[in-house]
Amino acid sequence: MIPANDILQRRDEIIEFVSNAIFDSALNRLIDFTRDFYPLLSSDAVKIKSSYSGIIKAELGGRLKFEEIQTGKAEIADRILKTLSLIPLNAQKPTDDSKIREIWKKVENGEEKNEALKKLKEIIGQMIKDNDAEDIQVRQAKKEILLKLAADLKLPNEVALKAEKITKKYTGSRFTLELDHLELRLGEITGLLGENATGKTTLFRILAGDLVPDSGILQYPLFAPRNKFFWPELKTKIAYVPQDLPVWLGSLEENLRFEAALHGIKDEDNQKAVAYIVQRLGLVAHLDKSWAELSGGYKLRFALAKALVWNAQLLIIDEPLAFLDVKTQLIVLNALKNLASSLRHPIAIIVSSQHLHEIEAVADQMLFMRNGRLEHLGRTSDWGKERTENVFEFSVPLAFAELSALLEGLPHFKLWNNGMSSFISTPLDISGQELLHFLATKQIPVSYFRDISRSVKTKFYEEHL
Repeated sequence: MIPANDILQRRDEIIEFVSNAIFDSALNRLIDFTRDFYPLLSSDAVKIKSSYSGIIKAELGGRLKFEEIQTGKAEIADRILKTLSLIPLNAQKPTDDSKIREIWKKVENGEEKNEALKKLKEIIGQMIKDNDAEDIQVRQAKKEILLKLAADLKLPNEVALKAEKITKKYTGSRFTLELDHLELRLGEITGLLGENATGKTTLFRILAGDLVPDSGILQYPLFAPRNKFFWPELKTKIAYVPQDLPVWLGSLEENLRFEAALHGIKDEDNQKAVAYIVQRLGLVAHLDKSWAELSGGYKLRFALAKALVWNAQLLIIDEPLAFLDVKTQLIVLNALKNLASSLRHPIAIIVSSQHLHEIEAVADQMLFMRNGRLEHLGRTSDWGKERTENVFEFSVPLAFAELSALLEGLPHFKLWNNGMSSFISTPLDISGQELLHFLATKQIPVSYFRDISRSVKTKFYEEHL
C-alpha cells in the first residue's frame, strides 16, 4: 500500500493551492493525483478543470459579473476538496520498483543513503517473503542478488537510456560529437546546456534513433533489457520533440487520438487519455483550431501533448523554451517537472535549452556541451559544493573602469563584464548580502543581482575563474 503520509502530503499540496486561490495549479495537481492514486476519479478531475477553464474564458470575455465569477470559483474549490475527500488513504498499491525509486530520489548524502538502504532492504525482504515459495537456498540467493542491485544503485527498469563512448563526425567537417557516458533515469529530468552549434541537436537525434552514431553503444534497458531491439519498433517507444516542429494536418484532436491509437490506446481509454493530457496542458480552448492558427507556444504544447498522450517513458525535447514567453515557460516547465515525477507513470526526460536558470530549477542532473564534447556535471543539487570561490552577476549603470575603482576596497579575485552584466569572483567568506551592502555603501544602484556560485552558468566563464 502507498503510505498514508505520502497521500496526505500530496493532498496538502493541493489544499494549499486551493486555500490560496491558485486553482490552475490545484487542478493540474489534482489531475496528476487522481491518475497516480485513484484512477476512478480521473475523469472527475478532468471535468472540474474543464469547468474552471469555462469560468476563466467567460471572465476574460466579460460575460460574467464579479459575484458570478466568485461563486463559480468557490464551487470549483468545493468540488476539488470533495474529490480529495473521496480518495481513501489506502487508494492503490504501487509497483515495488516505484517505491524503491521514491526512496532513492530522497538520497542526498551518505547518512541519508544508509537510511535509504535500510528501508530498501526491508522492502526487498518483504517482496521475497510475499512472493517466493521456493526453498530457503533459492530465496537466499535471490535476496543476495537484490541487495547487491540495491547497493549498486542499479535497480531493474530504472535506467531508460544508457550511452557509452558515442562519436559522430560529418564528412567535410572538423566537428566531432563525443560522449563518454550518459544515463537517463525514470522520474528524473536531465538538463543539457551549451553554446550554440555545439552538437546538442545531433546528440538528441542519435538518442531518438534518427541518426546513427559512428561508434559507441546505445542501450535502452527499460524497453530492451537484453539490448536486443528492432529500431523501427523501439522508436515508437521514444517521444522526441524537435526544435523545428512538423506541420500537423487535420484537426488537432484527431492528431492526438490517432497518436494514442498508434500506441494501442483505443475506444474509451483513447478518449480519456486525450481528455487528460489536453486538460493537463491547458489546451481545451484551442482544440478546434488548425495548426496554422496556433502560436509558437501552443504548437509546442500540442507537440508535448502528442508525445505524452500515450504515457511515454522516455521524452527528448530540443530547445522547448526558445520561442515561449515567460508565463508559458513556467507552465511548460512545471508540467514537465510534475509529470516526470509521477509515482505511477514516471518519465525520463532530457531537455536542452539556453534558458539556463529555468532549466536548473527543474533538472535533477545537468550536462554541458562545448565543441561537440559532452561533460556530465552531476546532480544539480551538488553543483558548486566543492567550489573555492563565490561568483556573483549584477547590473549597475556604471562604466567598467568606474565600477572597478569603486570595488577596490572589496576583497575579490576578478571582475569582468560580458557586455550586458558584470561578474565578480570573491572569497567564500564574502556572501551576496555582504556584496550588496558594500555596493549600497558606495551608493551604487543595482538593477539586477544573482548569486551564481552554485549555478552551471559558471561553466560559460571558466576562463575568468
